[in-house]
Amino acid sequence: MNEKIVTVDPLQILHSLKDKAKSGFVRYPVFVSGDDAFLQNIFFAGDVHAVVSDSLCGSHILPWNKVRQLLGKGIGAVALDLRAVVDVDKLCVVAGSVRGGELLFLIVDENRFPESHFYQRFLRLGDNSAAAFLRQEGHSSLPTVDVANVESQIRLQTTGATKSQQTAIAAIKKVLSGHRRRPALLVADRGRGKSSAMGMAAAEVMLQSQKQIIVTSPYFSNVETLFSHAADRGDLIKKVRFSLLADNGSELSFVAPDALLRDKPHCDLLLVDEAAAIPLPMLSKMLKAYSRIAFSSTEHGYEGTGRAFSHRFRGLLNTEAKGWQEVILTEAVRWAENDPLESWLFKAFLFDAEPLVPENNERTIKVKPINARRLANHEDGLRQLFSLLVTAHYQTSPNDLVQLLDGQDQILLGAYCDGVLVGALLAAKEGGFDDDLAKSVASGKRRLKGHLLAQSLAAHSGNVAVLEKPLLRIVRIAVLPEFRKKGIGKQLVSAFEKAAGEESINIVGTSFGANKELWQFWSSLGYQPLRLGVRRDAASGTYSLQLGKHIQGKPDWFDGIQHLFYLNFKHQMCEQFSDMDTELVAALLAGSDAVSPPSVFALHQVDLFAQGSLGYDLVTGSLWHWFIHRLATRMTQNMSNDIGSLMISRLLLRHSWAEVSERYGFHGRKDTEAAMRDWIRQQLEK
Repeated sequence: MNEKIVTVDPLQILHSLKDKAKSGFVRYPVFVSGDDAFLQNIFFAGDVHAVVSDSLCGSHILPWNKVRQLLGKGIGAVALDLRAVVDVDKLCVVAGSVRGGELLFLIVDENRFPESHFYQRFLRLGDNSAAAFLRQEGHSSLPTVDVANVESQIRLQTTGATKSQQTAIAAIKKVLSGHRRRPALLVADRGRGKSSAMGMAAAEVMLQSQKQIIVTSPYFSNVETLFSHAADRGDLIKKVRFSLLADNGSELSFVAPDALLRDKPHCDLLLVDEAAAIPLPMLSKMLKAYSRIAFSSTEHGYEGTGRAFSHRFRGLLNTEAKGWQEVILTEAVRWAENDPLESWLFKAFLFDAEPLVPENNERTIKVKPINARRLANHEDGLRQLFSLLVTAHYQTSPNDLVQLLDGQDQILLGAYCDGVLVGALLAAKEGGFDDDLAKSVASGKRRLKGHLLAQSLAAHSGNVAVLEKPLLRIVRIAVLPEFRKKGIGKQLVSAFEKAAGEESINIVGTSFGANKELWQFWSSLGYQPLRLGVRRDAASGTYSLQLGKHIQGKPDWFDGIQHLFYLNFKHQMCEQFSDMDTELVAALLAGSDAVSPPSVFALHQVDLFAQGSLGYDLVTGSLWHWFIHRLATRMTQNMSNDIGSLMISRLLLRHSWAEVSERYGFHGRKDTEAAMRDWIRQQLEK
């Protein structure tokens, strides 16, 4: 690497840098350190379009909570005030909106946050070869990377779609005109115009004939670019914020993923933008419900989850949609190739971090603590850990890097094979409040950042004791795909529980989007349900389940909160959780002590129903009591067949006869009821 050129004249550097950016149609990150007067000079000389700050004043100042207004707009130079806080997700949002030929200014204070491992690492990245550093006092420096003049490329990009986008548009139109169940997958790094291509394709389809097109994405802000390009390309009329109309009656509308799968609205074409932020089970349901779909996925960047998602999703498509087509978009849309800002972002926030995989996955695994301070100064180790988290979890974001390096009361454990990190566990200490604070939190008057599990349990039970002593919450467990199913996760949890015991912690717990597989893992380790959220997560489509385990003396509140979980769950099933997977319902009820055994009178009624002497409407209470007690005491025995799931659907979730009979392949209520009688009779005879 060349030595960075240093000078004491920051404005001279700035003028030179502006010329380099314009001639190359690229962007540079520019660190800026100085007082407010110095900053104003830089803003003026740098032709800054907008300043994002919560402390500076002026008509062109945008507060951090409004920064998403800049998303996808192709804006000029922007300055971000990072002297108080660094919100990496928002920083990346802005960076992706700055067009080629402009600069991204990063305002820093080199004397603040000496205790922040993240901030100190961030400051060191100002010396990266792709970045400039403008200091009011001390040496300023130019980037050492050079880019070629690409004016011909600029002319190409300002005239319309890139070649990759044209290929993507053709692929999307083929999804609609070709054979059913042959979806398209658009894949690229950020800034390659996937959303724009989807919008342009939607407009062309809508203008050719009357079509209904639905767009889904975890957040509407993700698809504003798509709607903007559709409106421009097709001269479409905005019906409401979530809908565009063409003169011939075609409509483009947005529907959130959970609402899409719940209501299943009709459409001729479904566009799934940023599929990487949607869990695979939900994408699988979309493939089953809709026959003409185009997906987009960010390989790297703040929306995506790395190449691991694309690999898993390709496997899903191979299984459920043979004949699917993949389009990889390569040309950058708003800037030239080899853009310095993009390469700096990749290095700074580990967008391109890919995990190392030991050749021999049969070697002994050793678990040991990970030191955050050492991690901040050990880039290879940091990249391995972060890439591991990205590989294992669909919602990893750059802000997780801040938490990883600066998290308070945090426990990090690593599982190593031949010295290579192959698994990791992250946990946080919660609770331990004084009496007044505990009472305020339990009564809902206060809410502290962090302390997710302790505060939730206390607030929803009204029990102050939950907050009085500290507990540990497992935030995340990650294991390389090549090392899964080898007991590494259990090994990490065991080491974690041992460490908790050594700190005299009585309660450990975790919280996650509930599904059968995760439940089986945690319940096998002795973790017990304490609370289940009543709203599905919009991105994952799952309910948040909170589990706990006492590893030393069990506190008085533990059994009471668990009793409340079962007491409420058995009545919530038919309302709040009526759309829950039947196997998960059975799994959550297993081991419940909240259901007393049915009386001899109830059992006699169940037998009469099974023999055909009494109709269903006359014995619903007895059937419910017998069946739910059976699930609780006999675990999930005999629940692998469809009739067991049918019983849950009808008796516990209260699905209609028409819905149940159609789903399980019976001809109306009479046929379905007969199958229930047969199954119950077999169970009573055992």
